[in-house]
Amino acid sequence: MTIERFGEFELDPGAAQLRLRGREVPLQPRIFDLLVYLVRNRERVVDKDELLAAVWPGMVVTDGSLQRAASLARAALRAGGLDAAIRTYARRGYRFVVEPAPAPGAAPGGPLARARELAAQFRWRESLAEYARADADAALGADDLERWGLAAQCCGAVGEAAAPLQCAAASYGETHDMRSAARATIALARVRLELREDAVARGCLQRAGSLLEGQALFLEHGYLAWMSSRYSAYSGDLAAALAHAERTVEIGKTLGSLDLDAVGRLYLGAALQAVGETRRGLALQDEAGAAVLSGNVSPLIGGIVYCGLLLGYCNAGDWPRAQQWTDSFARWCESSGLQGFNGSCTLHRAELFATRGELERAQAELLACSDALRMSAPWAVGDASRLLGDVHLARGAFEQAETAYREAHEHGWDPYPGYALLQHYRGQSQAALRGLRAAAEGRTWEAGERRGNYLAHVVVIAAMAGELDEAAATLARLEREPELWATGAVHAYVLRAQGELDLARGDAAGAARHFRRAVQALQELGAALDAAVVRLRLAAALARAGDAEGAELELGSATRALERAGASFYLEQAQALRLARA
Repeated sequence: MTIERFGEFELDPGAAQLRLRGREVPLQPRIFDLLVYLVRNRERVVDKDELLAAVWPGMVVTDGSLQRAASLARAALRAGGLDAAIRTYARRGYRFVVEPAPAPGAAPGGPLARARELAAQFRWRESLAEYARADADAALGADDLERWGLAAQCCGAVGEAAAPLQCAAASYGETHDMRSAARATIALARVRLELREDAVARGCLQRAGSLLEGQALFLEHGYLAWMSSRYSAYSGDLAAALAHAERTVEIGKTLGSLDLDAVGRLYLGAALQAVGETRRGLALQDEAGAAVLSGNVSPLIGGIVYCGLLLGYCNAGDWPRAQQWTDSFARWCESSGLQGFNGSCTLHRAELFATRGELERAQAELLACSDALRMSAPWAVGDASRLLGDVHLARGAFEQAETAYREAHEHGWDPYPGYALLQHYRGQSQAALRGLRAAAEGRTWEAGERRGNYLAHVVVIAAMAGELDEAAATLARLEREPELWATGAVHAYVLRAQGELDLARGDAAGAARHFRRAVQALQELGAALDAAVVRLRLAAALARAGDAEGAELELGSATRALERAGASFYLEQAQALRLARA
């Protein structure tokens, strides 16, 4: 097992010794175990319940016993001048606050020491560079290899995390530290999933499970449950994703881990959202986000929660809440030195710009984040292509839109509903409906979160194409499953769908009522572009109902909004409607 060095001490778990300047400092076994656990988790405050479970597993122990153990550990460190190394945090727990000493043979100011110091300051990119230099000088220990992998993930160089994590897992395995080997292997599974190497990720998870088999409950079991939830969601097994996420939250509560509790709630909420329990799912994701902002969650887990939470709200079309969380997390990310989520943050920001009708700005953001996404979040490249297709469609660049939508599909993302709208406008309504129906029945988590949106657009396109039976049947399904459109813009899309079916049936007055409600809902969400598009349909309905003044008013408002957005294609529709009325 890796020897920990701090001050003039060496903590040797393999030999079960604490040494001061080479001489053993006697410690009772429980005191030694407590010190090892605190030193290995020095980057955070360790909850009291977690310490009790780790040091006295299966035993009923009072807080007083923990306080005495901490006091005895401090007394042992006093001989080396480190009696303040273990800090007590009232009502929370304990933290070891001394930084690691340089490895033997490394100069005090050498690359390894600088890498550790920079990581402790959340200066992840600089730490990554120093770890690479230190590794060139001498072989790194398993703990430093693991920290190297963490620095790579936090600064967005996901691909660079794989090699050190793989070496860390092997090094821990050689010393029979199975828990640490499992932890590094689980981290490697996450990296492989980010790189879309799902077969390798599955193998890593199976290996980690074997390493933990038969052991008492540890944090590593919780991380394995979390990553198993992630893998299950990725592979389309939403029932398994739910079960694993519930297990993550359970272990987090049992061991007092705020990291596990937060990420478990995020994944549980995402899985619930994907199976149609939208409101409950988003509420759990809100709880995860609040836990991060409380300041007690590690940087990497916080970044993961941030990204997942924003994706959930974007998929629900709840732009105001997405914006609120973006503003809050921007400050948190800056304080945590996180650069690893820049690409996905920019993607979400671009989606907000597009929704507000700032198409040129959205396109610029998407092009700017392309390289960052390929480095830090390859899984999201397809989603960026889908959104770029939507921007091109609104601007009337059909060929570019088609290219972007096909790129999204190549990267494993459904390019809907935008691609279906493009096909419909090109006279390929049946192909559009086939694609939307298939997307709505998809088993992946993103298909689950967007199912209500897909089905609403089935109604819209079917009604406009004259397929009234299909439009009515799909609308009836949506009415039976209100959770699919309980929040955000999806509710407005269903209102528009109801209006399109009314209009196709000849009920212009009923269509106008539904379109007007849809416009109001979209305006409240700040979805200026979608609101303008529905205003065009409202103008058409009012014209058919004989309300010429109302139609002109709506057409004028829509035209001005579309001009501001630069939405050339929809401006052509507005002009065609004006000419038809003339």
